[in-house]
Amino acid sequence: MSSNSTFVCTHLLAKRSITFLLALLCAASIARAQDAIRPSLAGETSAAARSQSLDRIPYNLMVGPVRFRFSATAGVEYNDNINLSENGTKEDFIFTPQANIDAIWPITQLNTLKLDLGIGHNFYLDHSQNDTNSILVSPGSQLAFDIFVGDFRINIHDRFSLQQDPIAQIGLSNVSDYGRFENYAGLNVLWDLNKAVATLGYDHYNYISTTNQFKYLDRSAEEVSGTFLVNVSSTTGVGVEGNFVDTYYDRNVLNDSLSYSGGLFVETQITNNIKFRLAGGYQSINFDNTGSVADSSDLRDYYVNGLLTHRINGSISQSLSAGHETMLGVNSNFTTLNYIRHTSNWNVITHTLLSTEFFYEDADDSGGFFSEHMHRIGGAFVIGYQLTPHVTIGARYQYTQKDSDQPLRDYEQNRVSLDGTYSF
Repeated sequence: MSSNSTFVCTHLLAKRSITFLLALLCAASIARAQDAIRPSLAGETSAAARSQSLDRIPYNLMVGPVRFRFSATAGVEYNDNINLSENGTKEDFIFTPQANIDAIWPITQLNTLKLDLGIGHNFYLDHSQNDTNSILVSPGSQLAFDIFVGDFRINIHDRFSLQQDPIAQIGLSNVSDYGRFENYAGLNVLWDLNKAVATLGYDHYNYISTTNQFKYLDRSAEEVSGTFLVNVSSTTGVGVEGNFVDTYYDRNVLNDSLSYSGGLFVETQITNNIKFRLAGGYQSINFDNTGSVADSSDLRDYYVNGLLTHRINGSISQSLSAGHETMLGVNSNFTTLNYIRHTSNWNVITHTLLSTEFFYEDADDSGGFFSEHMHRIGGAFVIGYQLTPHVTIGARYQYTQKDSDQPLRDYEQNRVSLDGTYSF
């Protein structure tokens, strides 16, 4: 990783971080007292409960105090449109071996070091030029260190992934290799006041493209975020949230930016089986307009997102999320996205888990290389079966369709995959 990925923070970022923390502390001092007393999210009691839960996690190797869990996965996928193209689609079979390592080291009762790592490789049967350049690192891979001190829970982390599938980015078409390394290094602090909970986090972010086509997206960012939650009842909490991001690109193509957002949120347990969270507020992104991209647009907009989770019974659960948000674009300053997503899990057959997914997205680019209005619709069906205590097999079908107002940027994609996992 390049030298600019070291854990640093500019004077401006530090000043804003201190200002935000002081605001949280002031809010804590005026929070209303609550009648309900709940278990603390930090401190020795929480750490002890966490330690007991770690003892129940199934691990297959123990070296001193460090517990390891190893597994290996082999998968094959048929993809009828690997290049997300309207015309000239390419189909292929993709073979993916992967090794997974999970390790936990309870250094003390209050301090825990954790490693989650998934490493794999893609082999294309007919289009070997799309084989993974080096390795793939699964999203969710991380090295994390948890520390409990009094009423504080401190998480120091480095979260990383290396992926190349372009389907996750709505702004892409006619692309088969969207290789990118992403890394978040930072810390989060949770302060539990029982009647209220405050969090403050900082991350240094790096994005490094592994293909020359998208080298103009290489960038770094300094991110500060925080929340303050007050429990107004035993089932409901309301709070404020804020976020600041300073983004700067390595190449002078897209524009550097400063992003601010802030708003309110509510979390409530409607019934024993239904939870709901709703957040909304204001977002502003200011671009310096020094890049060669033809886009001088700044953002002044609202954001909103909601999540409803419903446990229908002991075997069936579902979740529904929807929102309006803005993210940095790949062809422009930013992309505004409206979305709705639904997932369900059906554990109605012994040793078998069925899952369904559905999504709809509607997005607009701010301009840039070209201004695009697009929407996507898709879904997936997944089945997993526990064949033996060590072997799990699975199958997945996924469909995605994109419609764009730009020529030759529509596509349809069907994917069918089979995999097997052996846990040692």
